[in-house]
Amino acid sequence: MTLIVNKIKYLFINSDRIFTSFPHKLLKTITVKTIVKACIILLFVSTLFSCTYFKGKTKQGNPAMENAMISMTETEVKKRLGEPDIVSKTPDNHIIWTYRPSWKIMPDNKDTIYVEFEDGKVIKVTKGR
Repeated sequence: MTLIVNKIKYLFINSDRIFTSFPHKLLKTITVKTIVKACIILLFVSTLFSCTYFKGKTKQGNPAMENAMISMTETEVKKRLGEPDIVSKTPDNHIIWTYRPSWKIMPDNKDTIYVEFEDGKVIKVTKGR
């Protein structure tokens, strides 16, 4: 029993000699530790930058749909998009119709369409991104 305990103690004391016949002193030096820490920090920072880089690339809206709706009347917009979810008025006395997807789970303005009217004609169409 003591022989087994002594061998286990020997392994813990000389853990750098387990797999080879020479001690691995490389990871015990200060310079290698700082290099490893620097590599880990660089990996972490590059991961953060790559995540924000790809998140910043958003798809552009459909300008053909937005341009086709300019100068439409309210009835033509209702035929094309249906009844608006929200109707509101701007300080400039323009009317804004808001169309939200019915399947939305998160409360954001992604895929929300804003149609702005002046004198019964569409002057601006904006799609939330």
